[in-house]
Amino acid sequence: MALTLQDSSGYEQKRYAMRLELTEHGIKWRRPEYIPSWRPEKSGDLELHKDPDEMQPRIEVLPAKDMLDQVDEDTRKLLSLKFATHGESMKIKHYEMLRRVQRHQLDTSSMEVKIAALTVKIQNLQRVTFKCKKNIIERVRLQEMIDRRKKLLKNLRKADYKRFEWLLEELNLLYRPFPREYKWITRKDSLQKLVQMHGEELKEKRLAEYQAALELQKEPFLKEKVETLRWIAETETSLGVPVSVVVPEDPTVTHGSNSDIKE
Repeated sequence: MALTLQDSSGYEQKRYAMRLELTEHGIKWRRPEYIPSWRPEKSGDLELHKDPDEMQPRIEVLPAKDMLDQVDEDTRKLLSLKFATHGESMKIKHYEMLRRVQRHQLDTSSMEVKIAALTVKIQNLQRVTFKCKKNIIERVRLQEMIDRRKKLLKNLRKADYKRFEWLLEELNLLYRPFPREYKWITRKDSLQKLVQMHGEELKEKRLAEYQAALELQKEPFLKEKVETLRWIAETETSLGVPVSVVVPEDPTVTHGSNSDIKE
């Protein structure tokens, strides 16, 4: 489809509505949905924040956990997380996560412990940000924590790759390194790729149709070939000339280009 425009000098200019022409061929491009970098799909958190068991005792009662079996059920509920604040639940979550990655009981400063502590805070802030997306301050804090954790993961990857892989599996994380170069997604480049992909699909489709058409013509062609070779052999025999061709018994058997000619 061409649009004819006339400028001030009277010269007609033709501009082609490429977008409409591409749409007619089934090529459509939509700008990909923007996903903020604080969301789990970008941050690398494969699981969202999960609250600990509400019947679990508070962190202040953990040293006397064995004594809770001797008290009644109402007392155990009062000392559990069921009647605790969100901050006390986060302490238990932090304690459990650190116990999973600590090198020893007093380990509080290794990279694994720092990454685990940041993961607890990140998953908690992600849940808060989902509820209130207009809270810009929390969103900035969350992004800073994600960048800090990514930097620690990068350093751990350089220092001890096996421990880096173990930590990712233990915390259920996905590491996405910083890109070497940033490339903007533009409509022009995307349409060029879509047109190229459409051309490849169209070529494969037409080649498959042509191959199917040739397969349908194969059997009649082989029968006609066998009849022609028989006629050549009979004619050479009647003239007393040595037969120069080989007539196949099965017409469906394919031979090479020179296999039907005797040497």
